[in-house]
Amino acid sequence: MQSTTFFQRNKAYILTLLGLGVVAFIFVGFMMIMDWDYFLNYKLHMLMGGSVDGVLNAPSTSYEAMVNQAFGPRYDAIAPEFIRASNERQEFIWWVFVAEIAIFCFMYLFYGRKVAKISKPNDTIQVFSLFQRVVIWLNIITVVVLVITGFNITWGMRSGGGDLAFFLRGSHEMMGVIWLPIWLAMSIIAFKDAKLLFNNSLTRKFILPGAYTPMKRIIYIVFVAMGAGLLFSGITIWFLHPDAYTHGQFIQLKRLLIYVHFGASVLIMFFLMDFVYSTLVAIKGNVQGILTGVYPREHLEQLAPDVLAELENKKE
Repeated sequence: MQSTTFFQRNKAYILTLLGLGVVAFIFVGFMMIMDWDYFLNYKLHMLMGGSVDGVLNAPSTSYEAMVNQAFGPRYDAIAPEFIRASNERQEFIWWVFVAEIAIFCFMYLFYGRKVAKISKPNDTIQVFSLFQRVVIWLNIITVVVLVITGFNITWGMRSGGGDLAFFLRGSHEMMGVIWLPIWLAMSIIAFKDAKLLFNNSLTRKFILPGAYTPMKRIIYIVFVAMGAGLLFSGITIWFLHPDAYTHGQFIQLKRLLIYVHFGASVLIMFFLMDFVYSTLVAIKGNVQGILTGVYPREHLEQLAPDVLAELENKKE
């Protein structure tokens, strides 16, 4: 058996962390104007002290206390970054998606599309149960709606407002609440590594068959982690409607959560697009398989031998 080095075994994880590290360094160091010292201390203050108002030091004057109560503390620490980023998204985000589309077109042209050679189309195997297919497609539908309605919020200056923009914003909020149980169900059935710990009939019944490649595992981890960040921040922002009595206590928390929401949406979008391409576009027959739950045996033998092996072991 040919031995492999540590880098070869963990190349996907190492390169992903390095790539994210470089991007984070460039954005944090050169392209953002947030007060990162306050940003980190504020979160530590919440975890250790339990206060969410963002006031790290007691006000020295009555005027400072009034400003903290009325407008929230340290407006210059977080909010200007939101304003600048919002304006930049209106002007430049289009080119980001043009670049992503160009990358996926290049991947398709360079790598082509994997197609299994099927000589026995009637020799099929049930891969996904009805419950799994429902969860997968509900997740796809809700994510698509969230992306479209979220773009309406992101590009609010271009949409011009009106009834349609108001309806899309409300739809985004309600769909976020609906996505919570769907995201949770998807996170559970896609937890393939659970079979390494609990290899019993229950896990084999609900969890998707097969084993993760390192890149697919990274996509799953990002989906769970960033999905949790999106849901927590989005639902909290939606639920907290400050009034005259609670405005000062929550305004800085909402600024922080808006930043978390935007950051999580950017990360999860990149990895979800890669996942959609690799599973639906790059392999012919996957869309029909997810719709019906049935794949030709030869398809699995050639393109998903790990899935076939698990299903065969399950029968035995």
